[in-house]
Amino acid sequence: MENQKNTDPLVRSASIASLLVASTLIVLKYYGWVATTSVSLLGSLADSLIDFLASVFVFIAISYSLLPADAKHRFGYGKSEGLAAFIQSLLIGISGIYVCFEAIKRLLNPSQISQPSIAIWIILISIALTITLVMYQKYVVKKSKSMAIESDQYHYLTDIFINLSVLFSIVITGWTRFVFIDALVGLLISGVVLYTSVTLLKKSFKILLDQEIQSDDRDRIKEIALDHPKVLGFHDLRTRDTGRKYIIQFHLELDPNMSLLESHEITDEVTDNVLKLYPDSELIIHTDPLGIDEVRDQFE
Repeated sequence: MENQKNTDPLVRSASIASLLVASTLIVLKYYGWVATTSVSLLGSLADSLIDFLASVFVFIAISYSLLPADAKHRFGYGKSEGLAAFIQSLLIGISGIYVCFEAIKRLLNPSQISQPSIAIWIILISIALTITLVMYQKYVVKKSKSMAIESDQYHYLTDIFINLSVLFSIVITGWTRFVFIDALVGLLISGVVLYTSVTLLKKSFKILLDQEIQSDDRDRIKEIALDHPKVLGFHDLRTRDTGRKYIIQFHLELDPNMSLLESHEITDEVTDNVLKLYPDSELIIHTDPLGIDEVRDQFE
């Protein structure tokens, strides 16, 4: 994980790129839907509209998450990214229900789509733009670990699958008598969109409900602390993900005959070692004399 300040411009640029791509796709797909009356293309248009709204929330959330900590928000505003992912999941779910409703109506009253060649060109352009955006988002997520950009990336990955499904639907429905394929693909798209909604909802809850970070990271933090030659024990590790950084707290067991100054120096050294791997994290370390009898965390 790189230093947060170094990745802030990347995160902001990724959110702006998402807004630009989403607005471009809305214009293209609306024109395509008016020209073809394809319900699968309508489903893709509805998804792009939600993409745009979700990208607006992501942009706002990221703008907040980049604000420095203040007197009323000592841990910063990182959780706003989790809130953005939560709102995204609700909007995506609404679009999935809408597309499902429209697909059922078309299945009951099938009709031939018009000017399929226009729709094909629109979908091909949409796929190219979406793939380009996802590749850039993937790079930004790797550098910044931004929850908001990661959820947006996951959403646009789903869009690629949706656009490919629409392309298949238009090719079949536009030049054959199997007009019901358009409605079936619309139903398939609605299922994928609803699945994406539930997945993002779960991811947002991890941040909003202060779920512990991954067990691999917890084990690594413990190993770093115990690797210090003067640390004799380790317990009560508690962690949470704020969206942009980790909040980490634990107890170190040290020699009871050690001076307060030496104890402080060891704590600083352990802190520096942890921050090398998890920069920008907030660490709270409590030191205990080895062998002291105290209540331990029941989950450790």
